[in-house]
Amino acid sequence: MSSKKPEVVTTNSVVVDTSITTEKSQQETLLNLNIDDLEKVTDSNIIPQKRLFSFLHSKKIPEIPTYNTNSNNDQSDERPIYPLYHVNWISRIFFLWIIPLIKIGYKRTLQPNDLFKLDDRLSIESLYNDFENNWNRILKIHNGKIPKFALVITLLRTFRYMFGSSILISIIYSCGQALTPLLTKKLINFVEEKQFIPHLHVNNGVGYAIGTSVLMLTTGLLFNHFFHNSIMTGYQVRSVLTRAVFTKTFKISQYSHHKYSNGKITSIMSTDLSRMELAWAFQPLLWSFPGPLIICIVLLIINLGAISLIGFGTFFVIVVLILFAFNQIIQLRVKTNKFTDQRVSLMREILNSLKMIKYYAWEDAYDKNVKDIRKNEVSLVVKMQNIRNIFTAFAIVLPSLSSLIVFLALYKINGNGFQGKNTGQIFSSLSLFEVLSLQMIFVPIALGTGIDGLIALSRVQDFLLAEEEEKLKPLPPCDLSKDNVLELENCSFEWQDYEALIQKEEEDEEKQKKSKSTKFSFVKKKNTTSEKQQDCISEDKNNKKKITTNNNVANPIKGFHDISFEVKRGELIIVTGGIGTGKSSLLLALARFMTRTSDESTSTFKQTGTLLLCGYPWVQNTTVRNNILFGSKFDPIKYDKVIKACSLTTDLSNLPAGDFTEIGERGVTLSGGQKARINLARSVYRDKDIYLFDDVLSAVDARVGKHIMDECIIKFLNGKTRILATHQLSLIEKADRVIYLGAGGSFNIGTVDELLSTNNGFSQLMDFSKREADKEHIKTQEDEAMEIQSVSSSSSTSDIEEKYRSQDTKMMAKMGQTILKEERAINSMSLNIYKKYLKAGSGKWYLLATIMYLLFVAFSTFTELFSSVWLSFWTEEKFKGRKDGFYMGLYILWVFSSLLFLVLQFVLICEVALRASRNLNIKAVETVLHTPMSFIDTTPIGRILNRFTKDTEVLDSEILEQLRMTINEAFMVIGVMIMCIIYLPWFAIAVPFIMLSFVFISDHYQSSGREIKRLEAVQRSFVYNNFNEVLTGIDTVKAYSLQEMFLKKNDYLINKQNEATYLTVATQRWVSICMDIVAVCYALIITLLCVTRQFRIGASSTGVLLSYVLQFPGLLNSLLRSITQAENDMNSVERLVYYASDLPQEAPYRIMELKPDNNWPINANIIFQNVSLKYRPELPFVLKDLSIDIKGGEKIGVCGRTGAGKSTIMSALYRLVELTHGKIIIDGIDISKIGLFDLRSKLTIIPQDPVLFKGTIRKNLDPFGECNDDILWNALVRSGAITEDIIKDVRSQTKSKEDGNTELHKFHLDQTVEDEGSNFSLGERQILALSRALVRKSKILILDEATSSVDYETDANIQTRIVKEFPHCTILCIAHRLKTILNYDRILVLEKGEIQEFDSPINLFDKEKGIFREMCDRSGIQRNDIKCSYGE
Repeated sequence: MSSKKPEVVTTNSVVVDTSITTEKSQQETLLNLNIDDLEKVTDSNIIPQKRLFSFLHSKKIPEIPTYNTNSNNDQSDERPIYPLYHVNWISRIFFLWIIPLIKIGYKRTLQPNDLFKLDDRLSIESLYNDFENNWNRILKIHNGKIPKFALVITLLRTFRYMFGSSILISIIYSCGQALTPLLTKKLINFVEEKQFIPHLHVNNGVGYAIGTSVLMLTTGLLFNHFFHNSIMTGYQVRSVLTRAVFTKTFKISQYSHHKYSNGKITSIMSTDLSRMELAWAFQPLLWSFPGPLIICIVLLIINLGAISLIGFGTFFVIVVLILFAFNQIIQLRVKTNKFTDQRVSLMREILNSLKMIKYYAWEDAYDKNVKDIRKNEVSLVVKMQNIRNIFTAFAIVLPSLSSLIVFLALYKINGNGFQGKNTGQIFSSLSLFEVLSLQMIFVPIALGTGIDGLIALSRVQDFLLAEEEEKLKPLPPCDLSKDNVLELENCSFEWQDYEALIQKEEEDEEKQKKSKSTKFSFVKKKNTTSEKQQDCISEDKNNKKKITTNNNVANPIKGFHDISFEVKRGELIIVTGGIGTGKSSLLLALARFMTRTSDESTSTFKQTGTLLLCGYPWVQNTTVRNNILFGSKFDPIKYDKVIKACSLTTDLSNLPAGDFTEIGERGVTLSGGQKARINLARSVYRDKDIYLFDDVLSAVDARVGKHIMDECIIKFLNGKTRILATHQLSLIEKADRVIYLGAGGSFNIGTVDELLSTNNGFSQLMDFSKREADKEHIKTQEDEAMEIQSVSSSSSTSDIEEKYRSQDTKMMAKMGQTILKEERAINSMSLNIYKKYLKAGSGKWYLLATIMYLLFVAFSTFTELFSSVWLSFWTEEKFKGRKDGFYMGLYILWVFSSLLFLVLQFVLICEVALRASRNLNIKAVETVLHTPMSFIDTTPIGRILNRFTKDTEVLDSEILEQLRMTINEAFMVIGVMIMCIIYLPWFAIAVPFIMLSFVFISDHYQSSGREIKRLEAVQRSFVYNNFNEVLTGIDTVKAYSLQEMFLKKNDYLINKQNEATYLTVATQRWVSICMDIVAVCYALIITLLCVTRQFRIGASSTGVLLSYVLQFPGLLNSLLRSITQAENDMNSVERLVYYASDLPQEAPYRIMELKPDNNWPINANIIFQNVSLKYRPELPFVLKDLSIDIKGGEKIGVCGRTGAGKSTIMSALYRLVELTHGKIIIDGIDISKIGLFDLRSKLTIIPQDPVLFKGTIRKNLDPFGECNDDILWNALVRSGAITEDIIKDVRSQTKSKEDGNTELHKFHLDQTVEDEGSNFSLGERQILALSRALVRKSKILILDEATSSVDYETDANIQTRIVKEFPHCTILCIAHRLKTILNYDRILVLEKGEIQEFDSPINLFDKEKGIFREMCDRSGIQRNDIKCSYGE
């Protein structure tokens, strides 16, 4: 073997074309988005509203602007462009451009089409282009060693203008705030002078009052613009990184995808990016912090002298402690992320496999798993929040503490109170400490969110630097003289053992940590892992003798070595072999999905023309037509031919809206055979030179299989090169050549006759298959030709075009809609949501907890305000005869009481909020586990995951802060207003007007702001849905080279989300400025009343009032902002509460008083009495008045055409759908009366498409450790997974640290199972499903076409084992291979939900005009075959 590095697999180039220009021209037509799907994003309806101030507006309801998208993706859009960059400077400063939208939102509920379309500068395409250029520049500069903060640097460069302006404005705003106490000092001194000189002119005082008000308004405007720009930056960062993560997902190598599971990628895209979004909003406050700090130090030294530095000493000690605390938070956040990733991955697994979980009654066990992870996660979040809240309390009280220490020191030094310091100096100094307080309130928030954002950034950077596929060079063309399209000579391909690679990498990292000090650099793992893979391959080859020492011990198929063969143009080659021999792997190797390990100098791999792999049937959550077109242009003639060739005509006629019927999430509305044929139709609709078909005939019956073979693969694709992997050897005679894969990776190619004469394994397989296939010989009869229409007998071209042109597409799309529209509340949040939230956090004590919390807030507000009032008493010695110690002692009491009550309220709200978050999440998981499958089938997984990612993150981290600030600010506003009225009674006249202004502005704002935020949440779900859908079908997307189409769809959805997101920021800033103006008017009134001394107010009292009045704009703004944000965050609570309490639920899981005996059922007698069933009330009956009596131990075969209701019987038996009429009785017990657990735990099913869970085989057989290993090993032996003669050797195998699972038998209990069992073939998965059934030991066994994906020999073996291992069980078997049920006791024949025939096979066969006899005749089954099946 050459030492040259092996070729790293590239799944990005599954479609390989020697004509690059042709592919590029075709690519333009592939970028058409599914218009039907995108119209859902813009679905808008007029909903008029009656509001508090509606009488001030006209009654005319504004129309919704039109937004149309045609097939060419050109947009007819009446909506105005986002006005931010297109209005005059006054409108821009005061955000007046938002008012027209506010007016619309006040008259009716805002809809998606009401929102502005984005300016090009704000579109994701423009933003991502800048980001990508900057990121690539950094990667190029730091080739090999990427700095730790490379992503931060890239983002700062990308958003330098937006974020830079935010920092600059923040610095000016903070400095302006710090200078406000200068005017305060002048005002207080003027009032003091006026107190002694009553006839002093008020000109200067009025000037000071107006100047203070103007400065307040200016700082308010600056604050709003800085915050607007910083939040916009956060949203844009989230957008470009969502795009970057989505793009990277298409590029990562197999090794990286193994390292970053779908669940982890989902967690990064949702949870991490939402944390980062928040982090950028507050970071400018850290940059601006030094400015006001320096100003405050200088002014305090001027006011109080050097003694003020003692206060700063205290200030910095607490700041250092806060920084130390946040270091602890960093460590806790890293630990929390691990549990978050586990929880999201587990939730994703649950949602993808919920039907299987219900079949096996595993809800409780999975619920416990999620609860355990969630409790660990929340316990760490509680610690984080407690640390954060305690130090936030210190930060709030810090000015009072600092001023307390300074004043006490001043008192001690002077020995005579505040002698030498006038009232203006004292209270302006207090105002300076208040300025620092405001800074310190935001600093912990900025640090906390910054830490979360930094950790999230590091995780995103690691992912963006993960190993990518190397772009494969185009393969050299084949020799033209031979007319070949594929030529392989001495080529080797292998799957890598990524478990061993990851384990080795982790060990290397640990060693590096121990041996070296931590360095702030990341190494891009592009070439290093390839070298590790090479090392692993070398180790595998060195250990080959060790692996194959015992020839009886089967190892997983690792690849192919030194294979050589040629494929001619237009040839049909069938690939066959036993299960697990590598049929799918060979196709993946030819499609270049598999790592090529042979050196280019010693091996040859050539290809001429384009190649397409049609693999595992993945379907999109869209219409049948869109699934078939898959981005291609609609050609009615070609489309009609494809439909007929793939035998879909009858299926489409049975669907409610034909090919406009939505398939639903994971293809829930289709059978396995229909999904397989749609997948096939998608492939043949593409015009390629080479087609690779992976087991496309496994899920269809023999008659349909023959039609597909004749009409599609042979006739429609005539002249194309076709390589078909299949078990249906009855069709093998049609192949030009056959590739036979035997045990141990053997490879043989030749004609059928050549292989029969040279290969014993193939000869034995054919002998067995011939005996079985003879029973299913398909006769080409005239009536069959009538039923399955040939492609050649198509209607005329004009008729076909007219048929598709005359369709009412909108009406049909509406008829075929499967996915439910996402729930969206309108208007104000219901009080019931708050009540449920409180109950989730404190149970039946929620009223007591609420009262206690409000008392703590009231006491902390009172003590904080009264500490300043007491200071004024001290300065003016209000209580004559009292010594300074009296004032000093009570001042200390008020300050520390304020701190105590703050800590108490923070701890209480933290405990209640996080307990509510934990309980709502856990309850939502529980309800999702017990919701009917009809809900799961009509709800995209991304939408559900949104509740357990973004919404849960809001409850964990964000809402706690907003609720705390809302209540605190509300009490502070009330307290300040009461204090103003006490000092200035006339001010009470202005209070109603101020309150009316507040209500007027906030009502207008919330009527629109609330709905915009809800629209953003709904649009975010579309982004998540698309992301999740692509993750599950990423190989298919790559195979069709449609990455650009899905990236474009992702860009469209992000832009639609940002239309709402950007407006959320703008409306918040508009209302904040309005509140600033109201607050400034309020402050002007107070200051004018003070300087004119209308109530004989003293200088000390003026100082107290001004200390808080000057904060009033900030308080009002903060109050409205926190109210709004809290209500926005309550949307997440509302959505989780809906899932936790209002989701539709199945019947009770357990009914203890009706629980059957543990040994029930004993006889397993099943009676259907007049059973009728509908899937939904508005749909027709699927089962109609069904009555069956199945004796205990009977084996019943169920057959019928597609849509006859075969699988519905299983759904009824499992109660996945409740009966409309009638009842089902098992051993005398009506199953509708008992709990679902008691029913389902006694049934066992082997489904057509068995589900495997990520983990090990042990976890898949016994997910929750209920059985010992002996039982599990025994089940593997009895199922035929492991032969009895080698079980001892297999059990003795252990997992090697060096080679991971390489040494283990394919079905060893510790063998790794990848996501969705992707490292096992479909046949192997069905064997494991049989093993799982054996572990359960049920008396009732259901087989849902369980052997459709295995060869005849394995099918016969499984059927034999079922008969042997379940001798006393009642068996119901849905089968499309009639031979598998010929030896059953009775056959049930269904037609359109009704029983047509029900008798023994021999009796049904003797019924000459019966349906079963007709099916037997078509399959070539004779009476003698039925007798032989009984051993007669």
